[in-house]
Amino acid sequence: MNVFDNIKAIAAERGMTIKSLAEKAGIGENSIYRWKRTNPSTKFLDKVARVLNVSTAELISDNSDEDIELQAIQKKAKALSVEDKRRLLQLIELVFEKNK
Repeated sequence: MNVFDNIKAIAAERGMTIKSLAEKAGIGENSIYRWKRTNPSTKFLDKVARVLNVSTAELISDNSDEDIELQAIQKKAKALSVEDKRRLLQLIELVFEKNK
């Protein structure tokens, strides 16, 4: 995936359109669409990353679909309490040990 695809996917996860993202970041919508073909400046990339609450590295990462699914799992798990993380780990071990 390219920078634009990453931005579009992350924005969609947060219920945002490219237009609303551009407005919140204070940049032109067409600037973001241009990133399908060109690389954004660090300045604009930082603005978009701040609005999406992600690192710029996440925006420029060239992930496969499997990596994207893993990242989605990680993001959800990070939001859990320590105790819920332990429970989730136990559940995963229980469920996937049965399947082996």
